[in-house]
Amino acid sequence: MDHGTSPATSVYGGVSGPSTTGSTGATPARSVKRPRPVKSCLECRRRKLRCDRLFPCCQCQKSQRTCRYVADGETGSPSDGSDADVPERAAKRNCGTPSQDTSQRNNKASAAMLDEHEARLGRLEKILLARPSSVPESSSHNKRPNASPLTIRGLTVKGGLRTRFFGQNSTRVLVNLSSGITFSRTNSSDATEQFLNIQKIHEALQDEHRKVTTPIAVFVESMTPIQKRMADLLPSKAVCDTLMNIYLNGSETIYRVLHVPSFRNQYDRYWEGNLQPDAFLPQLLSIICIGYRFLGIGKCQYHDREGVHIATASALVRIWLEGLRGKQLVEFSTLQAEILQLMAQRMINPQSQEFWAHLGLIVRRAMTMGLHRDPSEFPQKISPFWGEQRRKLWYTILELDVHMSMQCNLPCCIQEANFNCLPPRNLNDDEIHPLIDQLPPSKPIDQHTDSRIQVFAASTLAMRLKVADLVNRIDSLQDYQQIIALGNELERAFEDVRCIVPLSHSGNMNEVRRQWVSRVVLDMNCRRPLLALYRPFALSSPDAPQQIVTGYLRSSMILLSYLDELDPSSPDYQQFWHMLHIVMKQDILQAAFSVCYYIKQATGDAASPQSSTWGSVSKPDSVENSYTIAAESSIILSLPRLRNTVQKTLDGMIKRIREIETDIKDLISLTVVFNMVQGGSPEQKRDAVKKGMQAILDAGLQSIHTNHENIASMPVRIPFYIEETVLTWNQTDYAITALGAN
Repeated sequence: MDHGTSPATSVYGGVSGPSTTGSTGATPARSVKRPRPVKSCLECRRRKLRCDRLFPCCQCQKSQRTCRYVADGETGSPSDGSDADVPERAAKRNCGTPSQDTSQRNNKASAAMLDEHEARLGRLEKILLARPSSVPESSSHNKRPNASPLTIRGLTVKGGLRTRFFGQNSTRVLVNLSSGITFSRTNSSDATEQFLNIQKIHEALQDEHRKVTTPIAVFVESMTPIQKRMADLLPSKAVCDTLMNIYLNGSETIYRVLHVPSFRNQYDRYWEGNLQPDAFLPQLLSIICIGYRFLGIGKCQYHDREGVHIATASALVRIWLEGLRGKQLVEFSTLQAEILQLMAQRMINPQSQEFWAHLGLIVRRAMTMGLHRDPSEFPQKISPFWGEQRRKLWYTILELDVHMSMQCNLPCCIQEANFNCLPPRNLNDDEIHPLIDQLPPSKPIDQHTDSRIQVFAASTLAMRLKVADLVNRIDSLQDYQQIIALGNELERAFEDVRCIVPLSHSGNMNEVRRQWVSRVVLDMNCRRPLLALYRPFALSSPDAPQQIVTGYLRSSMILLSYLDELDPSSPDYQQFWHMLHIVMKQDILQAAFSVCYYIKQATGDAASPQSSTWGSVSKPDSVENSYTIAAESSIILSLPRLRNTVQKTLDGMIKRIREIETDIKDLISLTVVFNMVQGGSPEQKRDAVKKGMQAILDAGLQSIHTNHENIASMPVRIPFYIEETVLTWNQTDYAITALGAN
């Protein structure tokens, strides 16, 4: 007897074949899986891998995964709780239906799963509740940064088709912070006459600058060979000696383009009448242009035999570069001439965006020559001398790229992952030569060499590239953590600078000046990115962390106080003052406007809604409190010190009113803002602004060699217009308004 068991039943009790069609009213039994003891780890079962059932198993060790087994008493579903799919025993006739058994098992599994999730949530809650007690006070660091668009970018659209982008470093962006500043007037004719005369001076200086920046046609359009024209433009050897030394001491520090002994050898042989490579004269002309611009105030305003006409020299070098073909384009000397020509052109053309675009071409030219790869990895052996020269030139290009990108608030052409070229060694140029078999070991960074400034700058390049990237994606930041972390790294770099180049108290003035130049260049190299990193928040976000507010204000003051270390009565003071304003003109202007912003908060004159909130609710006195805390942290941040520093900076800029890089519109903007933020009655503010405008007018009259009587008879090409209570300088980048008393 079979006791009712079907012949088709397997040894496990499951049905192994179809049911008999002859039986009526019988329903086929469904096969269900039964859970088996879990032996493999969860990851191996999920990935269907062979598990050795050790802890951790070999599969998890290979793939570096977390090895986990089902705990004792833990219930899993049939799909993931067994190692193989096996048929299960058929339900007995005297038991409940399969559907009832399945639902009971599912209910038990669901209850166990809920218990497990409840336990996990409890553990997670304990972790989250314990976290704030172990974290220092950094709640403001975790807030989403709220930078105003006024401090990040600007865009002008003209005619619907012409657009121009202005980043946070643009003067007009900084002026927008003071858009609520007005100055009252009772006698509009005085202000009108001042502005009319200043506009006439502005037009006269612009005409003079156009002549200075226009190449001399007799040189540029001549059919004489280009090498002959460049030779004819050179000044005498004595003048060239002086200008070349100025370039080598002032520019060949962080921007290492030349091997100085090799270039001096070519230079001496050229004046002896020996034929030199084609790239020598273009390089020499560019060097002479840079040295002549650094020589002193008032230079390059006209062509004389004691100097060089920078626009003409730069144009001739550009003609020579554009005439190269084929293999000449990828020669190392050609790339050197290209970089020097770019640096010379910057001496007379302040348009940063044009140089940013031109620098992109130089970067790609260098990469096609393989300068972004370290010379040691090429199968064709590169001599140690030329390998080191390639490294110096590549890091010069990197420095230019980072600087111009932050100046324009545009992305860098190069990212850290795009190159593996090692930084140059801390060596003097005369320690290496073309026939050297092996480079000497690098000297300690605190030992002065020709390459020390570039070597130290290379050590901070990674963080400065991060800053340039971060500044261009500020809108995507979720908190202040990245900003604070990068700011701390840059602050540590300042400490390194003070240790490497300490203040010198030597009686040797040459040593004192050399130390000062090294310290300023190294400090400025890290101070610029720190200011660019903090500026969008320090000047707009009321909830910015105190570290950002204090760090930004202190850095602005330090940048404006570089010259305080030098003796104004020393013979070289004026030259260093002149060089600093050429190199850092935009940085000085930004720092002065920034200090004015904090003077405005300190005097309680910050009633403008633009200076308190931008689409967010915040305490109106948060910026004032931040300044108060910052002022208490250092004496250089006190209100009298801020005022004196800005006034001294403004006076120095007015003295340079005739210089090419000076824009009278910038002077007017800073003068109005500075005199309006110092507080006082409307009459006091008006008198202060008129006094500041008179200083600009007097300096302008002296620069164009005229007087008040003659300026009155000069015509005005772009007239002012007056509408009741508003006085506006029409068709300029900035609108300086004089509103009537409320």
